[in-house]
Amino acid sequence: MRVVGVIAEYNPFHRGHAHQLEQARLQAHADAVVVVMSSVFTQRGEAALLSPAERARMALHAGADAVFALPAAWAVRDAEHFALGGAAILSGLGCDAISFGTEQTDLHGLKQAAALLEQPDEAFQADIQSRLAAGIPYPAAMSAAMEQALPGCGALLEAPNSTLAVCYLRALLRLGAEMEAVPVRRIGGYHDSAMDVPMPSATALRGAILRGDWQNVRDAMPQEAFAILRDAAAGGRLHRPDALDSALLYRLRTMTTAEYAALPDLSEGIEHRLMAAAQSAVSREALLQAAKTRRYPYARLSRLAAHALLGMTTQQLTLQPMPQFAWLLGFRRDSQGIFAHFKEKGRLPILGKAADLNRHDPAIAAELKAYDIWALGAGLPAGLALTQGVAVI
Repeated sequence: MRVVGVIAEYNPFHRGHAHQLEQARLQAHADAVVVVMSSVFTQRGEAALLSPAERARMALHAGADAVFALPAAWAVRDAEHFALGGAAILSGLGCDAISFGTEQTDLHGLKQAAALLEQPDEAFQADIQSRLAAGIPYPAAMSAAMEQALPGCGALLEAPNSTLAVCYLRALLRLGAEMEAVPVRRIGGYHDSAMDVPMPSATALRGAILRGDWQNVRDAMPQEAFAILRDAAAGGRLHRPDALDSALLYRLRTMTTAEYAALPDLSEGIEHRLMAAAQSAVSREALLQAAKTRRYPYARLSRLAAHALLGMTTQQLTLQPMPQFAWLLGFRRDSQGIFAHFKEKGRLPILGKAADLNRHDPAIAAELKAYDIWALGAGLPAGLALTQGVAVI
């Protein structure tokens, strides 16, 4: 059996995602597709609109054979660590290939960029530093330095999915994983807000859902995924973007200086900017808008706010450098043979039942906490991770 893996968020699942699953299977010549999906919080630090179980069912109906969770310790990180966590799980399951959507499908160029970023030479590092000293923001400085070092590759770091594709390839190098890389051309823009396009983005789709524009939402999603969404909405199980605002602001306003200093991925005093903004902001969005600058971008501050809410620290993440388990969210009954593949070629233990979740394991305890905080915003009781079960279709 040949298995291809995909790393995703599905917040929520739409026709573009279904297209990628189909193309991943076809282009990788795979017998099965495995998805590693952000659990309750996303890479930008936002709470997912739907529960992991509901989003997993959407993917299974659209062609995924099994779906595993990417815990918050890796999901709510910069692109490099997000990719590393997802690739480590796919590799640990014994996947033969990894497929990803990208604006640029030049695999040679993507691999060149990944190799340089993973092992940068002195000239490349010096070029980045000189541009930073001139006041150029870090992403632009890196892209320009990349173009100087590898003409034609600078643009790969200017589009969000191509940047993530480079991070996936860096992760393969760092892990020593021999998975084949299979890029699939992305249709549409990552942050496009328009719904009147063939495949609207998840950003546009979330906006339409929150506006109650159900006709356009229906047109943008596979039929089964839309039915799951409407059922969740009717049952009051959608997590609205502002649902945890008060909890976040309470946390930020009562944290000590030492607690701010313990947050992950700090540099350039970014935590002081967040601390100051929290004293006057009355919503999460107002907080991030007040704190952001060219030096402190919105997405990075958003992740930092999520880290504070979830109680994530540098020490915690240092003790969990790589995922040590694969948390099963769902699978197709007609694909159960895939578990023989995992057993033969994989090395990570697969957790599924509540009894598998050792609450004394710090990594599992941290994920259970993230689930409970997400459930609070969705109006659900604590213990969701233990009661949602494994989705089977």
